[in-house]
Amino acid sequence: MGRSWVNRYALEPRPGRVVHHSTYRDLPPDWLGPRFLADADHLRQTNPIAYRHEYLGEVVGNGAAVFANLRLEPIPEEQVSGFDRVRRGVDWGWYPDPWAYNAVQYDPARRTLYIFDELTCRRTPNRDTARLLLERGTDGPLTADSAEPKSCADYRAAGLPCRAAVKGPGSVEAGMKWLQSLDAIVIDPVRCPDTAAEFTGYEYARDPRTGAVQPGYPDVDNHHIDAVRYAMEGVWRRRGE
Repeated sequence: MGRSWVNRYALEPRPGRVVHHSTYRDLPPDWLGPRFLADADHLRQTNPIAYRHEYLGEVVGNGAAVFANLRLEPIPEEQVSGFDRVRRGVDWGWYPDPWAYNAVQYDPARRTLYIFDELTCRRTPNRDTARLLLERGTDGPLTADSAEPKSCADYRAAGLPCRAAVKGPGSVEAGMKWLQSLDAIVIDPVRCPDTAAEFTGYEYARDPRTGAVQPGYPDVDNHHIDAVRYAMEGVWRRRGE
């Protein structure tokens, strides 16, 4: 499942780490034998998700994953430098909840959202997080959680074009459903390891007695998810671009 410690560990960038991925398909068939290959092919045809997990080593979740449209892959610098409609979002936090920032680019023709920058801070004053954002530039709208009007005002005083997100009944559900409806959410796991961990690990809650998936979006480990939702508010409130 996405919340497994081993999957979170794999997403953490570490200097000098060598990542190698291989499957049984990279081996000579004679090494495995006809029985093994027949079993693998049978599972591929009858239960593709189980096949991807057991034979290809993919993270497929336990059926409760909120986002089934994720792609974790590098976003090259030349592509990032060509982004011309960057949107940014901030979710306020102090401790233990973090302050979270993301920068994104939306491609409406392909219904694809690219998440290419993040910052995560704890116990960091507004003046310091504002300085971090100013160092990244002020191009593009910046939308932050409206729960802290003073923090939004602090950012505007620092020279950031910060606006408060519009909240109301159903706003969380509308933004989340829009993100789920996209053809793809592309996250660079090297540039945005915390964001990648949140999106891949975010799951619906289950009834502790029956194990049944429960409706609604859990308000836990979703700080970068909220920052992305705020960043894209101007789009999903218009039902797409």
